[in-house]
Amino acid sequence: MSSLELIYGAALAPFAAPFAADRLLRDAEQATGLGDWGGTRWAELRFRERLSALCQALGNEAKLNATGATRAHSRLHVLLCSRLRQVDWHGRMDSAPPIAAPLVGTGMPRAGTTFLHGLLACDPDNRVATAAQAAIPVPPPGAGAIDEAERTGLYERILAFQGFTAADVTAIHPYAAAAPEECVFLQEGACGMPLGAFYNAPAFGALATSKAGIDDSYAWQKGMMQSLQSAQPGRRWLLKAPSHVINMDALAGAFPDARIFLNHRDPGKVIPSVASLYMKLYSLASDDSVDAKALGPALVARWSRILNDLEAWRAAHPQIRVVDIHYAELIADPIAQAERLYAAFGLPVSARTTAAMASHLKTDRHGKGPARSYSLADFGLTEADIEQGFGAYIDRHGIARERRT
Repeated sequence: MSSLELIYGAALAPFAAPFAADRLLRDAEQATGLGDWGGTRWAELRFRERLSALCQALGNEAKLNATGATRAHSRLHVLLCSRLRQVDWHGRMDSAPPIAAPLVGTGMPRAGTTFLHGLLACDPDNRVATAAQAAIPVPPPGAGAIDEAERTGLYERILAFQGFTAADVTAIHPYAAAAPEECVFLQEGACGMPLGAFYNAPAFGALATSKAGIDDSYAWQKGMMQSLQSAQPGRRWLLKAPSHVINMDALAGAFPDARIFLNHRDPGKVIPSVASLYMKLYSLASDDSVDAKALGPALVARWSRILNDLEAWRAAHPQIRVVDIHYAELIADPIAQAERLYAAFGLPVSARTTAAMASHLKTDRHGKGPARSYSLADFGLTEADIEQGFGAYIDRHGIARERRT
């Protein structure tokens, strides 16, 4: 058994006990041989508060089935062991290397952000965290003790154990241990907002999305990035998460020189796709945790508010350059849009990079699998609801209205 599997092995075992924060913390301490949860530097008290709230929500709100309880425990064991190891590693670093001018992609979910992130990850000048590195960051790549094959192989097994590599899941979102991963997974060790996507746990969500919860998540992400690059400095970070549009102040605070680009797509296609994804993610842990007909209107209300707030934020921060990317144009000519994005930020695009992008596009699965079947009506919505919620946004940005089913 590998050294990593000795630490994370409990994430591959059945779990049937009640969720109790104290027990989970003790189990992680025993698995790692560590006991420092971060103190003031990493907002330990607020982290513990959120963990306790999540454990209560998993027992009281999320309606977990037996498989879901085991999968939730798996996720939490990985999170807690990695938090202990990250706090220890970061504390032993001689200095925290700066994060200089990262490229940051965001926009509504299901608007091509993952597709564009994967394309830009082909640039050898860009650094991304794979899903395995985001989940198991220590030791960082290039620091010895383990190789990437060991880390990736173990985490691929954990992803499968948690249900994420099932064909009906990867048809919606391409979960894979070796794939570039988004920022929410670099934030997960703060036990904050990202976990709300996997469980219907509104009481926990309210605490996780507080200003303190958001600030803690971004501080944790920055620390993770510093650790991950500590043994291999020099490359520019490429980041991505739809949730950044909800937290632009926190994003700009953590990365004041970020080069931000924003994907746009017809919300009439985005909202039912997001709802479908949420339903699938919730189903990995629960048989009956959310009402599909209620989910659609809630997403319309939430995302119309988010996009209005985003417009206000952009108007109030004209000094922060944001490059707009249209989904239809991105899909029509991905490399041309990547080149346009780079040109807007004054970045060169080498022949090596464009060749790597062209090769990537030959095997990328985006838009090539069987069409998924869902409609606005499946989630309690009509086209009139979309136009009422997003018509002004669509017209303001000149977004192409797609065929809505």
